[in-house]
Amino acid sequence: MKTFIYVPNSAKEAATQLLFALGSRLGQLPKGSFVRAWSSIAYLFPGLYPDGYENLDSGWPRALRRFASEAWRRANVGDLGDEELYPSGAQWCGLYDQMNGHTTYEIERRLELATLSAECANA
Repeated sequence: MKTFIYVPNSAKEAATQLLFALGSRLGQLPKGSFVRAWSSIAYLFPGLYPDGYENLDSGWPRALRRFASEAWRRANVGDLGDEELYPSGAQWCGLYDQMNGHTTYEIERRLELATLSAECANA
């Protein structure tokens, strides 16, 4: 199974990916398109966590819960690996991009994640 890692370069790019998927049937999206939308949610809403999304107090907006449901469906049948189900790189970068000052380590980590994302997107 090919693993897709996606980290948006900006909030605008993440919103574009999410808007595309919002108008689609999630179960019919190719894996790469779904992972881009799912990772964009992690980037835009870093406080959301895939576990427990069904709970009313989970913080998941109703409109986005179907993405979590689809992510779990795909994971349960083996179509999403752990790095895809829990896109922590996209989540971390979403937080990073909202910050004003960065340490050398943070800058290097952001560049590393962007490179990894590009390599997987072009593979």
